Amino acid sequence: MKTREILLLILVILVGLAISVFYSGRIHFLEFNWPKFLVEGEPFSFEETKRIEPPLPELLAVNNPRGEVIVNPGESENIEIYWEKQVWARNEDEARRKAEKISLLTEKTASDLVIKPSQPEREKIRYRSNLRIMAPASLTLNVENSHGLVSLAGFKKAAVRNVHGQVKVSHLAGELLINNQHGDISLDDIGGPIEVFNRHGEIVILKASEKVKIEAGYGHLDIDEAAGGLEIKAEHLSVSGRKIKGPAVISTSYEPVDLKDIDSVRISNRYGLVRIDGARGEVTIENRYSPIEIANLEGNLFILGKNTRIRGQSIRCQVINIDTSYDNVELEDFEGETSIFIRHGNVSAQPVSLKFKFNFEGSYSSLRLLWPATEKASTEISVRYGKILWQLDEPVNQFESNGETILRAFWTEETLPLVRIKTSCGQVAINKADRPEQKKLYLSLAWWMR
Repeated sequence: MKTREILLLILVILVGLAISVFYSGRIHFLEFNWPKFLVEGEPFSFEETKRIEPPLPELLAVNNPRGEVIVNPGESENIEIYWEKQVWARNEDEARRKAEKISLLTEKTASDLVIKPSQPEREKIRYRSNLRIMAPASLTLNVENSHGLVSLAGFKKAAVRNVHGQVKVSHLAGELLINNQHGDISLDDIGGPIEVFNRHGEIVILKASEKVKIEAGYGHLDIDEAAGGLEIKAEHLSVSGRKIKGPAVISTSYEPVDLKDIDSVRISNRYGLVRIDGARGEVTIENRYSPIEIANLEGNLFILGKNTRIRGQSIRCQVINIDTSYDNVELEDFEGETSIFIRHGNVSAQPVSLKFKFNFEGSYSSLRLLWPATEKASTEISVRYGKILWQLDEPVNQFESNGETILRAFWTEETLPLVRIKTSCGQVAINKADRPEQKKLYLSLAWWMR
């Protein structure tokens, strides 16, 4: 390869890396702390105030090109505006001349009131606009901003669009729409439905009274107390949620999902842990290459996994359905009609009772079933190219044919077996659950290799 081609390849790699870092939100070129000789002077600040008296329209719109917007409810019916202009110049006189060319426009119609800074079209002035606004709490807000904080509290409803900045909203009576890029979002006590679009950043939601819908790229979501359900569509978003009422639908990858005290949920994840502690409704999980942990479940359970270790305890369901491969499954203290399909993995199961059907199908897989004391359930076990270890006192009928071993216990010809086990290239062990040495559910490697 010629030197010119090598240099071109290096340039392409560097450009690609720069674009990737830019879109990930780790750096923004306009906000970078450049050396003084690359920027025009230093910042100077100038302040103005403005009052807008009634009558006021229902909608207050703020269009701020760059800076901060903070809006709080005031005690009067007026709108009070405190405006800071931060202008870059070589000296104060030059900064003042530039600042005088930048004005704050207010345009009022019957439907809305628009507040926005304005500068001459043909003259480029580098400045930052920071707005502090006091307004009646009955207003609806529509805020557009970039490269700075947007903070709203105590209004009717709101829509926020921000680029490279933090968003804080609290004590909102109605719906909230946020479209943000590369900034953290903090929401508290929102009375209406919430819809959030965020490219990169942490999202914290405390007390949402209606449905929460989130589309995100990278970051973390922490949500506590959502009363109207939850819908998440993300690329690489970790999720931590508590007290979620209503249905939840979560799709993400490469990050963990950790939920506690929820209703029904459907989760799709790849390369990220899924953990649920406390669910009152149906739980459906699809995951690859990362573990699933379930505890204290009262609804039905459906799991589809690949290279996924599954652990479950304290499960009370009508239906438990697990389909996975290339890792182990451990179930303890569970009850319900259970079906386990596994390839290249081992299973340990300790049901509370065998009143419901237990079906196991494996390939290159072994099963250890801890049999509940005093339970009697018709059982049929079929193992091809493996062995059966029956360690109960009940006599069995066992026969072999063409590499397959079949065992029947508690058998009656009139009814179908409640316990049906079928595997190949593995072994099946049926042990008493009340044996002290078997209280530990985790299986040793030595046992599987016997």
